[in-house]
Amino acid sequence: MADPRTIGRYQILRPIGQGGMGTVYLAEDPLLKRRVAIKVVRVGGTARQQAMLRFRREAEISAQLNHPNLVTVFDVGVEEDLGPFLAMEYVEGKSLGRHIKDRDLDSEASARVLIQAMRALRAAHRRAIVHRDVKPDNILLSEEGRAKLMDFGIARSLGHMSVLPETPLDEPLLLTEGPTTQAQTLALRLTASGDFLGSPAYAPPEVLKGGEGTPASDRYSFAATAFELLTGQLPHPGEGLTAIILHILQEPPALPPDMPPRLGAAFQRALASDPDDRHTSLPEFMEELIDALPGPASMRARLFALLAHEEDGNPGLSTARFRIPEADRAEEAVAGTQTTQGFSRQTQAQPARITLAEDPVETYLAARPPVQATPPPPRTDWFRILKWVALVFILLQLFWWLAPALARLNLKG
Repeated sequence: MADPRTIGRYQILRPIGQGGMGTVYLAEDPLLKRRVAIKVVRVGGTARQQAMLRFRREAEISAQLNHPNLVTVFDVGVEEDLGPFLAMEYVEGKSLGRHIKDRDLDSEASARVLIQAMRALRAAHRRAIVHRDVKPDNILLSEEGRAKLMDFGIARSLGHMSVLPETPLDEPLLLTEGPTTQAQTLALRLTASGDFLGSPAYAPPEVLKGGEGTPASDRYSFAATAFELLTGQLPHPGEGLTAIILHILQEPPALPPDMPPRLGAAFQRALASDPDDRHTSLPEFMEELIDALPGPASMRARLFALLAHEEDGNPGLSTARFRIPEADRAEEAVAGTQTTQGFSRQTQAQPARITLAEDPVETYLAARPPVQATPPPPRTDWFRILKWVALVFILLQLFWWLAPALARLNLKG
């Protein structure tokens, strides 16, 4: 089909993304004079109604959340010839999934992106909203270095989260079959449904088994995203959907052989099969992750400073561009054990094409000399001055009164 010239009130500029079920267009809002991204799903029948429900859900959740690291949804509607559409904030950049394929983010840049995405996910959890589809393709990174979490189309308030919409939670998907047959059956059901709620490669075991979606499930998906971002591979690899599901259900994460032990321990805990064995919060995971990253201590200090920064939307650190000073790169080249050096070469094989510059406010405050306290100027003692003025006035009055008497005495003498 030819690309439309308008969708709703929006003027279409050009397509910017294409998928199996729809297209994303760059458009302009003629009323507010701003650019927006419009997602259109070209489907019919029940799938069209489901797409509309997802768009409405995403719009409703976006209205509840206001955070600088979340993509804002502006409008939702239906075009007769195209189907449901969603108008949202346009982020000029590319997804984290694309950055992973291009391998153009070093470990410090990756950690800073994860901190921003963590803040967005925590904002949703604080409003009792579970995202249910955290993955690299749903995290955008703008050219200015701001990370944006998107796609709340299958998010819900804390509650039920089954793999298939028509599968009740009291009907487990995996019960009596052998492990391989179970995974094959589940993969076939997911493929046949065409509406898997989430992404299997990043889904925790309890979700694949038909359990409820909780913040712990989102934390697992977030850790799987961090794993792929730092290593370039999935924690549960496989040649196909069946192999991936089977690995998630039966095997621990596949750690690279040159991953530092402390970093591996952090991921093993974050990707534990039992939700109770995982980190209790996203900041707890990020603290352990940053502390275990190979590299100079100055890098970790910068990351901990950013992690401690209050997530109030202040753009001072969350949108700051940064670069790794050459001194730190030299320090990293000679520091660390043989084990960490191999992992550092893997995760930082190329210089970051997105170089984020040091935060100007932070740099200024750290570089400026301390302000010397100056003593206050001496206070004028007005009371003493008034006393002396009064004394002089009294003396002048006495002289004025006594002067005639003294003159007469002199004449008599």
